[in-house]
Amino acid sequence: MMKQKIIIAMLIAGLFILGIGATAHHYRHQLVVQANQSSQQLKQVQQQLQTTQKQLAKQVAKANHSAIDTRTTNQLTETQQQLLAQKLADSHFSGTVLLVKNNRIIYQDGRGYANYEQQKLITPQTTYQIASIQKSLTAVLVMKAVEAGQLKLTDRIGQYYPQIKEGQKITIQMMLDMQSGLIETAGPTTVLSDQQRLAYALTHIEVKNIGQHFYSPINYLLLAGVLEKVTHQSYQQLFEKQVSGPLALTSLGFMPNHIAGQQAISYTVENDFYGQAIPVPIFTYTRELGTGNMYATASSLFQVEQAIAQGHVISRNSLQQLRHTQTGGYSGGVYNWPTYFTSHGVESGYESAIQISQDGQSGVVLLSNQYKVKPVSLVGLTKTLYQQFCETQTKA
Repeated sequence: MMKQKIIIAMLIAGLFILGIGATAHHYRHQLVVQANQSSQQLKQVQQQLQTTQKQLAKQVAKANHSAIDTRTTNQLTETQQQLLAQKLADSHFSGTVLLVKNNRIIYQDGRGYANYEQQKLITPQTTYQIASIQKSLTAVLVMKAVEAGQLKLTDRIGQYYPQIKEGQKITIQMMLDMQSGLIETAGPTTVLSDQQRLAYALTHIEVKNIGQHFYSPINYLLLAGVLEKVTHQSYQQLFEKQVSGPLALTSLGFMPNHIAGQQAISYTVENDFYGQAIPVPIFTYTRELGTGNMYATASSLFQVEQAIAQGHVISRNSLQQLRHTQTGGYSGGVYNWPTYFTSHGVESGYESAIQISQDGQSGVVLLSNQYKVKPVSLVGLTKTLYQQFCETQTKA
């Protein structure tokens, strides 16, 4: 009887111990489950945070993008409309006109044919090669590299390209201002990669009159090369990452424009009308690395220049350092005046001109698929339209 009691007691104790073990196992299991749930919840929170950040970035980009749109707009008075129509007719203008005053589009429309053979009219969505206006964008990329500590304006081009004769006398600042004395003696006539294009330039280069202003595109070509060296990215990758991506620029990019039918065909001028379509071989824009191998609509070009002027791409201090001239001198890819800046480009029959207030609130953009100097130059027409429709008394 005693043995039975002992056996029963041992069984009860064993069951008790098993119960404790099972309970402990249960709690351990619960802790593991809770830990897994916490880990999953943390991942969900992180994913939600990333999604929120992306949504905020999209909203910012959308806000930037919506500032200047591509709709046909006409808020001019009848008298102003007649004046504008007369100015455009007198100059035989073919292209897109954008007029902005106090952050408001007062006029945007096309005039003439984007494709004369197909009788396709120009619209605000039409794109053009912007030619040398791109230099203002290259200059801004240089200043972003300066802000990042990747280079200095006092750096010598000889630090990056020691094969340039007298390169130790030429600073990055001098190149931005077209005062380096660098001249390219010939241009390539075959398609080249960025590095091949730079190598070609370095074997076709002369140095004359260091310190004197002389407009020479090789300055900005080599600056594009310097950017690729210090950032370890291609010029195109750098621009898309630092400028066009954050600003949501969907109609400003690198030649060729692959969007079917968006790019205007450029034409010669015959009897103040359309002559022959001008062929644009690939090498004509691969050779313009950093100096003129981009396309844009008038609105997208204004949008990027406005963002730069208002300190959304580089700081205002950096911009003042970059565009330091005040009497129409060339600095940082533009001709700088106290209340406005201008830029102009010609490439493969396309011509572009801008005149924009220093605060970025007002301006004129003219993009044309014909290059002509008579009866009125595009630069002269831009200046006239700015004075008559966009100019304000407010200084930056």
